Amino acid sequence: KSFRGSGARSKARVSYVLAAEHTKLESTADTTHGSMHAFCRLTDVTRRYSGVWSETLRLRGATGQQIVSNGGKCVDSWWANTVRKTNRLAKRQARNFLSQHQAKAKENNEKKMSPRIESSKAGSDSCEAVVIDDSSDSEREGNATASVASAAHLLEKDAHADAEKAELAASTADEAIPTSKAAFKKHPLYAVPSILNQTEVIHPSGKKRVVGIFKGELVYRRTDVSTALTAKKWLYQGRKVKDAELPKPAKKVKARQKPAPKTFKALTSYGVSDNTEQKVDDAAIEEEYDGMDKLYGKWQTDQWSPPSVGPNDTIPVNEYRNVEKALMNPGLVHLELTRISQVAKKLGIPYAPCLLGFEGHRGNRTPTIRGIVVHEHNADLLREAHTEWESQAVEQEHEQRRKAVYKRWKRLIVGILTKERLERQYGDCE
Repeated sequence: KSFRGSGARSKARVSYVLAAEHTKLESTADTTHGSMHAFCRLTDVTRRYSGVWSETLRLRGATGQQIVSNGGKCVDSWWANTVRKTNRLAKRQARNFLSQHQAKAKENNEKKMSPRIESSKAGSDSCEAVVIDDSSDSEREGNATASVASAAHLLEKDAHADAEKAELAASTADEAIPTSKAAFKKHPLYAVPSILNQTEVIHPSGKKRVVGIFKGELVYRRTDVSTALTAKKWLYQGRKVKDAELPKPAKKVKARQKPAPKTFKALTSYGVSDNTEQKVDDAAIEEEYDGMDKLYGKWQTDQWSPPSVGPNDTIPVNEYRNVEKALMNPGLVHLELTRISQVAKKLGIPYAPCLLGFEGHRGNRTPTIRGIVVHEHNADLLREAHTEWESQAVEQEHEQRRKAVYKRWKRLIVGILTKERLERQYGDCE
């Protein structure tokens, strides 16, 4: 890429810009000559040279939804893993180099502590000299010392690298505001209220951090955009809308028309007996519905978990008189056995159908109801009764199958005998 302009760098559309820091280390492990080791540390500096970071992400293959959901982070996991593994390999090699150098330095120190004696003879005269230190390799050792410092620099926490990461993040945060409304839709940094999705709202604190104006609309940071859900959907996220916030939804949207039930029809009670009867709060079912869904932000919710259900408490059910497995209360057990509801009803044990989820796609989604939900203290009793009931049912089915086989054989034999009788009586009339 070419960058235009004098004095100032002109940013262009780029997909990858990589900075490589090469380091050559000289080892003194060999007594005759040193050996060279090359290391390379990589840094992704694309943010510094990219004019529009969202365009860079698109060049890397990211979709608009991925750009928004990841908050402007790179979606190429393979790229981040490659850079990280390369730097990890460089650190491993530098660590091995330092360990070898330390071992060699220790060996050299031991040799220096024990002087060697060299003798020279000239004719009949002999001379002995004690060698304390040999500095013939001082230059090579100086290079090795510099190499050790470079290897240690690779291993220690690099403050310059951290500052560089902060600089790259700041350069992305200072990206210019888009000049078209279409660019705001999938932009990782900026958003305007008119392009938000149906379930997105501006956080109240974010309205104090306006970054600009675009065609009369206030521009906000994408980080100030929050997800808004209905009170029921927040329960699946482990949160519950505060009672004081229920009359003050963050947003109202038109609700999708609910189709009329075709197959499943809820009964008024399950597990009917003389002492127990399931009851539903009809006031919640008959709640006024104006055709609008009330959406609430996360700041309007608190952490929540389903309340525990005691042995003598009734099984809490929803407006369709079943229990959703995702919201099942502690103290209840889901039993997914064949015809377990018949066993529970015969024993007079209270139960409720279990809603596992929904199947289908688009507008044709049907509930998946399988198994029942009972109190925890009744689970073992039901399992044992179901085992006994299943064994009896198998015997009954076997007996019914045997009777059906005998009945078919009887019909076949009677038919054959009747045919022979008719042939004997009327076969000679022709």
